[in-house]
Amino acid sequence: MMKIKLLFFVTKPYSVSIIKPIEDFCITQSNIKTAWFIIGEAEKEDIKSEIIKSTEEVKAFDPDAVIVPGNVVPDFWPGMKVQIFHGLCEEKKGHYDITGFFDLYCTPGSYITEKFEHLQKKYNTFIVRETGWPKLDQLDLSVSIEESKVAVGLDPLEKVILFAPTFSPKYSSSEYLFDSIKNMQYEKYHWLVKFHDLEDRSIVDAYRDLESSKFQIIQDSDILPWMMSSDILITDTSSVAYEYLFLDRPIITFRATDRHEKGLDMMNPDELLGAITRSIIDPSEFSESRKDILSEIHPYSDGKSSQRLIDIISKVIKDKEIQKLKPKPRNWFRKRQIRKLVTQ
Repeated sequence: MMKIKLLFFVTKPYSVSIIKPIEDFCITQSNIKTAWFIIGEAEKEDIKSEIIKSTEEVKAFDPDAVIVPGNVVPDFWPGMKVQIFHGLCEEKKGHYDITGFFDLYCTPGSYITEKFEHLQKKYNTFIVRETGWPKLDQLDLSVSIEESKVAVGLDPLEKVILFAPTFSPKYSSSEYLFDSIKNMQYEKYHWLVKFHDLEDRSIVDAYRDLESSKFQIIQDSDILPWMMSSDILITDTSSVAYEYLFLDRPIITFRATDRHEKGLDMMNPDELLGAITRSIIDPSEFSESRKDILSEIHPYSDGKSSQRLIDIISKVIKDKEIQKLKPKPRNWFRKRQIRKLVTQ
């Protein structure tokens, strides 16, 4: 069995939960050694592998592959560079930007796979393989919503609404829906609000003023336990909508740019209460559409995306497929920026 060393490169707190299932699988394999390189603040208490803190330590570790849930990675580090994405964000054009950093793109499902295979043929500077998205290995669909609510300290009989907007001012619903949410926060629902790490602080502070026993701002970087405990998701173009498809529960979006059929899509904030009421009355209304979308975005529900990822990485390394690719674009300016980031 081939021995390999893997380095996890993380630049955002929420990325730890994407990588964790990969680490959990790897530590069960005697032939795999793992380490982390983390920039900025991130929850480290659940990390089981060594945390590397300098480029010199990276070179000493000498990884065979660097796994990245983001758009950039130090090109001068050793090892094949593997992109696993930071979300199922098919609606955002930037999702398909080829940055010139990666050797292998591991995609979650056929819809995104086909788009990257088209780009692969165009550039021939990287390889594309479909594996599923490792973060979703953690979703245990055998656990009931009532059990999930109890696990995070919620009343199992109470209806729970999760509001998880994106941060981009162009697409975010957080400011638009504030007044509507403020006016109904004392309805018979428990509200959970999970902001993106990059959300405008003034907006976060405004929502904090609404906090009560029925209105909760979530601090955890991992949204999955809160997804599992909610009856309805309200969002916009955030990729959390595609993660939520796994649960086959109502999704309400505000001015979505694609896949409107995944749930009720609002154009005006005053539609919110009616959308919530309709979703509570008939949670299965868009069930077939949700399943159809999920079959394209992420058809895997076996909890083995991390295993597929490692199998693909091992095979690509063994077959020396990267050596057959064309040279990547130089992109000197961006690569210098990344060098500064990891050498500060």
